[in-house]
Amino acid sequence: MKRGDIVRIIPELLEGNDCSLVLWDDPPDFTSIYRKNHVGKFHYTDTGRFNYSEVGMVLEQKYVSDGNLPLHVQTIWIKVLCSSGIGWIKRCYLELVG
Repeated sequence: MKRGDIVRIIPELLEGNDCSLVLWDDPPDFTSIYRKNHVGKFHYTDTGRFNYSEVGMVLEQKYVSDGNLPLHVQTIWIKVLCSSGIGWIKRCYLELVG
């Protein structure tokens, strides 16, 4: 994904009745592979959620290390602009729109 792409949440990934995902202020930074304590913040309000029925625009992407070992895993986070605001969401939850 690149800046300006239009994306939406893949509806099949949402469980239960929840039809939106939280937008993070910053991607979480997992400092240890053994302790999954994140330092990123996220919104708890309805205005900080990305609804599966809306689309958003990609602003940037970031690779976040999951642990501090030499063979660490990286997760891709995407910063999106949508009707409820701007925030970060994992790349695996998004798909490009036509």
